[in-house]
Amino acid sequence: MIRRETMGAMGLVLAAFAGCSSTPQPACPGEKGPAPSAEAAKDAAPVRALPESASPVTFERMAVFPEPGWTVPRSVRFAPDGKSVVYLAAEGSGKDLSLFEYDLEKKTQRALVRAADVLSTDKPLSREEELRRERQRQRATGITSYLWAESAPVMVIPLGGDLYFRKADGKVSALTQTEEAELDPKICRNGEKVVFVRGRELFSIDTGSGREVALTSGAPEGVTHGQSDFNGQEEMDEPSGFWVSPSCSMVAYLEVDERKVATHTVLGYRGKKADQMEQRYPAAGGVNPSIRLGLLDLSTKKTRWVKVPGAGDGYLGRMEWSPDSDALYFQGLDRAQKKRTLYRADAKSGAVTELWSDSSPAWIEFGEMRVLEKSPALVWTAPREGHIHLETRDRATGKLLAQITRGDWDVTAIQAIDEKAGQVYFTATRESPLERHLYRAPIGGGEPVKLTGERGVHGTVVSVKSGVIYDLHSASDRPPAAVLRDAGGAVSGSIHTPNDAEIVSLRLRPKEMITVQGEGGVKLHGAMLKPRDMAPGARYPVVVIVYGGPGVQTVVDAWSPSLFWQHMADRGFVVFQLDNRGSTGRGPAFEHPIAGKLGQVEMRDQLAGIDHLKTLPFVDGGRIGIYGHSYGGYMAALALMTAPGVFKVGVAGSPVTEWQLYDTGYTERYMGSPAENAAGYEATDLTRMAKGLSGKLLLVHSMLDENVHFQHTADLIDALVTANKRFDLLVLPGERHGYRSPAARSYAFRRVASYLAENL
Repeated sequence: MIRRETMGAMGLVLAAFAGCSSTPQPACPGEKGPAPSAEAAKDAAPVRALPESASPVTFERMAVFPEPGWTVPRSVRFAPDGKSVVYLAAEGSGKDLSLFEYDLEKKTQRALVRAADVLSTDKPLSREEELRRERQRQRATGITSYLWAESAPVMVIPLGGDLYFRKADGKVSALTQTEEAELDPKICRNGEKVVFVRGRELFSIDTGSGREVALTSGAPEGVTHGQSDFNGQEEMDEPSGFWVSPSCSMVAYLEVDERKVATHTVLGYRGKKADQMEQRYPAAGGVNPSIRLGLLDLSTKKTRWVKVPGAGDGYLGRMEWSPDSDALYFQGLDRAQKKRTLYRADAKSGAVTELWSDSSPAWIEFGEMRVLEKSPALVWTAPREGHIHLETRDRATGKLLAQITRGDWDVTAIQAIDEKAGQVYFTATRESPLERHLYRAPIGGGEPVKLTGERGVHGTVVSVKSGVIYDLHSASDRPPAAVLRDAGGAVSGSIHTPNDAEIVSLRLRPKEMITVQGEGGVKLHGAMLKPRDMAPGARYPVVVIVYGGPGVQTVVDAWSPSLFWQHMADRGFVVFQLDNRGSTGRGPAFEHPIAGKLGQVEMRDQLAGIDHLKTLPFVDGGRIGIYGHSYGGYMAALALMTAPGVFKVGVAGSPVTEWQLYDTGYTERYMGSPAENAAGYEATDLTRMAKGLSGKLLLVHSMLDENVHFQHTADLIDALVTANKRFDLLVLPGERHGYRSPAARSYAFRRVASYLAENL
């Protein structure tokens, strides 16, 4: 449900849209100039919602991916020889992704592999693969991933539950053809072997001979070798459970034992049949999976189990081999997620050394790290003075060698390290928390050099070998474009992205970025989309789109068509969103005030946003609605139960209603355990607040949601019935946390829009 979201890559404005702004400027297409003055609005009559037909943005279009402007290269990687860029993209007007190559010297593009060329009929996804995609928020079809060998021009393509091998000559052949799906393949650096998970065990296959070998065995029901658990995939950004050494002689892997973890029944209905899953789900305060780290020798097939001091029932992650394959570096979090430790495991003996640790009274998360090849050091991200910064440490002793960056901004990702030049490339918020730019700084510390110039958000891939930077960038008022830059940041080429006619035909407009003063003078960032044709003196209803949860930033200066926003604004609503404290992008100091009391600080900040809206002359302060999904569903329901008279109507999609029912990895990070923070859990329990419901409430939940279980809504229903409170309900029997079928997505959007329009 709720995890740190990764930023997509962003881009340039199309000519037909250039210069449009949602601030009071010369009007964009469909706008009639500045908003009415406060004097003109004093005696204005309320404006009623327009019908669905008032917007060219249909609910059916909202249900289709990608959104306008986002037909762009995905999963971009440089070829091993550094001479080309390979990526996934849709071809023409199709929706399935194919594999493409851009030749850096010739500046030409060509299709390398299409799904239809390899597989005539795709097989239905296995439950395991469906859940992996759900937790990775992956909705693409066709070729959805591929893996280059680092030092050979060959790759592996997972498709239809099997694995395919593309040779240097471009020929593609099947590596596996089995009933059971192969999961999470990894290809050795030289391309000679592929390691993968099938069922509960690890396997390898020789890409030359096709000989398959079982690497592990004996895992009983409830135990897996080489897969991460629910917490790892959903809450720790650890989709994988094994890591192949650079020499391809060793595999580090996790043994996950869930047999003592409580079982939760997930029951729904698909295709007129019951769909039941007994899910091992570690709820807050309950038993976590038991996890062991093994070092597997590929030549002997023997595993040496690593004893991690003080690991207990905490979490392991961010595994990275040393370049010589002699050691594995990894991080550990204690169960409370207040202490993070970096470990080194010797590949031969399995002996573990604790290098250093960081701690926080609120919480601390895994950091990103890179082990250097030409020096005995590593670079990693660490919380320093309220922000996330880069530092270099000795990888034998843990001694701090240099703090690379510092200041009132965050490093959000390490992009590449050029050891020869002594430089590290990274993405950061140095210009603004609403933007992301690429920088370069000396590994020993020094002033960063900004390499991207255009305002907005830049998603980059850096090739030190080729001296080329791939950059997909955008801003709120210009759609994405893919450009290539030299090592100094100058644009040297571009990869074609189609002009999207829908940007004009749907009359899409950019959001207006605003700031709101919160309690204590804290600056909060928000976004607004006004009704298209605003009449002088008119007052318009408001729809607040809320998320509010930690680990996510929703307000950024990037291209975001937000079709639901566009539809509602076309129908006469002011649409508004605010990132409260607890949101990411502004460092731990901005996130940590919510610790132990989810919802309280966030709601105060959201109400500060409402107070700001009520000062605007075109806003009808008596007609404010709120809509959110997941953590946003929790916030929407919380708003109607704790802020009487503020919100007239709310829609809560898949809400957490009782935090003790949600998973350990997420909930205990922010709330501690129920035993230690009983008062905090009680104060955040929506079922205890049901009697305070004020306004109209629509609950929306999917029965097959294996993230935020339907029990959350079921328990809230019981509480509302007991409190004799009227509410409305929409149940989707065959969907999960993220609605995947176009019919369900379209229907849900229509119901939410109708509910808001009819009740505001």
